[in-house]
Amino acid sequence: FFEDNINQENNFLPPDNYQLDRKEKIAHRTSPTNIGLGLLAVCSSYDLGFVDLNNAIDLIQKMITTIENLQKWNGHLYNWYNTKTLEPLVPRYVSTVDSGNFVASLYVTKQFLIELLGHNKFEKEIEVENEHLINQMIEIVQKIIDETDFTVLYDTSRNLFSIGYAQENGKLVDSYYDMLMSESRTTSLIAIASRQVTSKHWFALSRNLVKVD
Repeated sequence: FFEDNINQENNFLPPDNYQLDRKEKIAHRTSPTNIGLGLLAVCSSYDLGFVDLNNAIDLIQKMITTIENLQKWNGHLYNWYNTKTLEPLVPRYVSTVDSGNFVASLYVTKQFLIELLGHNKFEKEIEVENEHLINQMIEIVQKIIDETDFTVLYDTSRNLFSIGYAQENGKLVDSYYDMLMSESRTTSLIAIASRQVTSKHWFALSRNLVKVD
């Protein structure tokens, strides 16, 4: 799926889905979670021996270039983009959980690239040109991470994250991720670890407690 569809037609972004029983089989839209998963798919495909080093580096570089040029809000990707035109789908929306998933994927991608350079010292597998390109990609990935501002999605009076931001009315959604086992826990970990929010947030998340015996 990723090899066939992360292509020039889709600006090297993974489309949301493929359905055999439809006239338009490919859904030419994508989300931050999809994009992050696409990056991880390329990293994994190299680790598993499905693609060679040059192909993996080339595809990650093309994906990162597209990501860098996408329209954003306070560093956050919008929740849906047209993969052909790269325009955000209307109504424009920033999803807190999707942003967390995406940034988590960027951290893994960055570590993958760093490890490629580390292996180079022993295997001499990476040419000088590729080594320069990998260093550039690491810088760009770190820049995207650094520019993603989670504080704008955070309600300091509640010590909780809103589920997202609605661009068209310019407001945070009046609904919050307030459970520890929420799908947004990755976002919480990243925001605390990067010191964008305090650890008070972690302890503001509800936990169900039960007596045993």
